[in-house]
Amino acid sequence: MKKLIALLLAMILSISMFSGCSSKEETSEQQQTAEQTTSTEGNMVSADCKGSVLTWNLGVDSQTLDPAKAVSDDSMSVINNTFEGLMRESANGVEPAMAQDMPQETENEDGTVTLTYTLRDASWSDGQPVTANDFEFAWKRCADPANNAENAYLMGYLANYDDIAQGLAEVDTLGVKAVDDKTLEVTLKQPTEYFNELLTLPAFMPLREDMVGSDDSWSKDPQRAVSNGPFTLAGYTAGTEFVLQKNDQYWNKENVSLDYIVARMLDENFAPVGMAFGDIMLTEGEVSQPENQTDTEGNTVEVPQLANTVTAATIPSSTVVSLVVNTNTANSLLKNVDVRNALSLALDRTAAAEAAGGQALLSVSPLGGENLSATADTEKALSMINGAGSEEATDTEEQTADDKSIEIVYLENDELAAALETVKSSWEALGFSVTLTAQDAETFKLSRNSLQYADILCSVWEADAQDQQLYLEPYLSYNVQSGCGYTNPDFDQLMLDAMQASGEERTAKLSEAETTLLEDGYVMPLYQQTITTTSDTAKVSGWSILPNGMYWFGEASVNK
Repeated sequence: MKKLIALLLAMILSISMFSGCSSKEETSEQQQTAEQTTSTEGNMVSADCKGSVLTWNLGVDSQTLDPAKAVSDDSMSVINNTFEGLMRESANGVEPAMAQDMPQETENEDGTVTLTYTLRDASWSDGQPVTANDFEFAWKRCADPANNAENAYLMGYLANYDDIAQGLAEVDTLGVKAVDDKTLEVTLKQPTEYFNELLTLPAFMPLREDMVGSDDSWSKDPQRAVSNGPFTLAGYTAGTEFVLQKNDQYWNKENVSLDYIVARMLDENFAPVGMAFGDIMLTEGEVSQPENQTDTEGNTVEVPQLANTVTAATIPSSTVVSLVVNTNTANSLLKNVDVRNALSLALDRTAAAEAAGGQALLSVSPLGGENLSATADTEKALSMINGAGSEEATDTEEQTADDKSIEIVYLENDELAAALETVKSSWEALGFSVTLTAQDAETFKLSRNSLQYADILCSVWEADAQDQQLYLEPYLSYNVQSGCGYTNPDFDQLMLDAMQASGEERTAKLSEAETTLLEDGYVMPLYQQTITTTSDTAKVSGWSILPNGMYWFGEASVNK
């Protein structure tokens, strides 16, 4: 039955995806690939999978499965289930994984911090032991400027990375050292309270030097990729699926119930079809009843009704959306702190969040508490504006018409556009004329990093860990990623104090810094993005997803 469903889906998908853009020969070749039901040597396909099998819609063909280069949710999710770092984050929080315990910590006289991790007995999927050398190799490979790894910046927490990145030191001086096979010594350039959470990210996972080159060609090759996580890459069919097989060498294999994971690559239009036919059990996004489809011969294929056990679940993500004011703006009204705070007060954050499918952000950080209103207070905002002057004039009647015009630039995106329409309405109610300008990625990056925009930029920021500090760091004076050129020595000092503190003292300093940032009004928090997953609860349970979008199936199970 499963084979029949897969073939039917292949027929539907091949005609829908390739008609009108390929020759007949190309379409036939693609269909043959999509309908493949037997494995080639060393490369499994879904038809080979027996036992407890989870079918999960990955959504796309991941560009890479190299931990040093993977930045997309899909890539990171596959890596999160095939590799394992010193720490593992699941629904239970951050716990030791390849490490036996939490590290021993030593504060050094020069301000650096040494963390010593002891590895548990563990093996790679080919039976070779996982050693501290595998971690040292992987981290230095990621940090090496010659490899141009997208995740190299994460090695910036380690001693000497800055000099390495600038070509002033050799990569061998990076603050990570295998003392012996079971002991890894890590030197941080300063105290970092959330470092163990960072260790759950792909960039910090181990790699075998004998299996990995400087490029990432090995990462999607089942015959070359070795794993130390609960699953190993057993099959890859380009554009169609990954097959992950339970890793019998995994140290915690007794608690892994799945035999296989089949990761489909259906886009948002066809994921509901796969869910209705029962071909997938879980997919990111909300699923509604799909329409009937047409097969390759032009026949109508009736799509079954979605089971009543198909349910959507939503969590807040680690990505926040805020409006930031260019500190170099020529708009005299925007130079006035009372006007900036009035504009923030007039925002209907609930409406913006609902338009974008997120949740209202009531402080710069989601961990910063409820410092702002979720709904607009237009009357008070108008009063503040009418009572405000500018640095150039004290009477608002002397302002030019241009001062009542505001341009908001944003990265072209339907979600952002919908949220910003609510902002436009809110500010037009105050008498402003608001223009929304969508920009492509290259133009937007220039606008953000070089402040090449007139008034306000819609900033999208993703934190690498769930820590208040990481949501505030973009606004340090030296950080171009603020998108607004914000500079305040008091804020900088509070952040520096927080970085050198711990516990309640650190939390208090971060909260004070966040209050300072909000009072200055250059940053107007808007909403926090969310992640929705639809699953058939009658078929699968025990899975989890992290705020950074990484799925974890090490504790998942399916009902046969």
